[in-house]
Amino acid sequence: MIGRSDFLCIAIACAAAALLLAGLWTTGLLAGATAPDTASYFLPLQSGQPWSEMRHPLYGFLAQALGGVGNAHVIALAQAAFHVLAALLLYGGARAGGIGATGALALTLAALFSQSGIYHLRLILPESPAISALIVAFAGTLAATKSGAAFRLLILPVALAAGCAYLLRPSFLPAIVVLPALWYLLARRNAGGIADAWRAVLLLALIAAPFAVQSAYRWQTVGDFNIVSFGGFSMSGLAGFMLTPELIPALPEPIRPTAQAVLAAREAGEAAGLVERTPLNSLGVRSFVSAALGYFDIYARSYDNLVWGEIIKLRGPSESWVAFNERLQAFAVATVVASPVRWAAWIAGATSRLAGRMIVTNLPMVAALVVLAVVALVAFARQTAPAAGGDVAATCFVALAWLACTAPLIVLTTFPATRYIDTGAVLLPAVPAALVLALIHGMRRSPPAGASGAVPR
Repeated sequence: MIGRSDFLCIAIACAAAALLLAGLWTTGLLAGATAPDTASYFLPLQSGQPWSEMRHPLYGFLAQALGGVGNAHVIALAQAAFHVLAALLLYGGARAGGIGATGALALTLAALFSQSGIYHLRLILPESPAISALIVAFAGTLAATKSGAAFRLLILPVALAAGCAYLLRPSFLPAIVVLPALWYLLARRNAGGIADAWRAVLLLALIAAPFAVQSAYRWQTVGDFNIVSFGGFSMSGLAGFMLTPELIPALPEPIRPTAQAVLAAREAGEAAGLVERTPLNSLGVRSFVSAALGYFDIYARSYDNLVWGEIIKLRGPSESWVAFNERLQAFAVATVVASPVRWAAWIAGATSRLAGRMIVTNLPMVAALVVLAVVALVAFARQTAPAAGGDVAATCFVALAWLACTAPLIVLTTFPATRYIDTGAVLLPAVPAALVLALIHGMRRSPPAGASGAVPR
């Protein structure tokens, strides 16, 4: 039977979902729209060898089944419906996983009104369904901690949802490890009897299965073991910025021609004003480490211009995309190995950009922090504390698990573009939102200091 608090929170969540859909409809954001990358997701469907293209064929297949670009509004509506369904399922999963009603509501509202979700719902791109699929996987993982029966019932749906998420957006691959770890730790917290290591390993194997099966098929078909041939091309920008003439002799002999070509491409972009040059530091020296640590946005602004404007021209006339990506991957890995200090500086700078913008340029996060500040002042004046319970801690743990699924590959292999930052921050506003709800709940249960019936301190 649904308790009073659950009934209220479910009603709030449903009202919020209806408000979101109404707002999207009235503002025309459900009409659907294309993006510069849209066409590339349909190329595998037009290719004689779909696994040899830079994009995975899954999203193009799904979008084509809904009518393709000509029915952009249908795709937008489907993505919006999946978005709302996933957020509501997250409430049920969180409650089944032992998180209180207020914490579950905070997670649901964060998912519903995520900046990435709202922005990408209308676009014919895999971001929105990938995020929604990962939210469904989180919901199932949380619910599977309730009991052995729940685990047996939900492990396959969790694996399917997670697999769809990382096939649509390969940067979600860390979910293969993070979701089993999340299940294991929460299962120990909720009902230690089912928190067996073998169950976590089984869940990991099932979540990894779509990757293993599909990658093995690609390896047999096009000679590349991965979801898609794109990582080397994407990472070449990072390595290209790190590269200097002095570093090239430290690279393996077969890599040097590619490194020299990338360096020449970068210098051509710099001369044309399309790629920012590493600035002088306080000593008058051009230092990649100094710039990456202190002025990372210099590289962020030029990353796409370097990769899509210059490095892409290095593909040979008869070179397949798979071979081109493999060549760039070998170059990028060799460059990182040859200069680990520069790579560490890149990771630190990228993490700084990611963390700062997840808070400062994330409207739901800013709104939640403003509300938290106001409610905290009122609670302080009333001398009340947040309501007891593990909502805030558990909510924070789930939000961090989401971040662990979506952010690591971004800072390690490329730069945090806005779409990646917003994706990593999807559940982050749930943390201040849970604090707000806990403070409000505490104030409702405790009269103001000095009021009749107040307990003396």
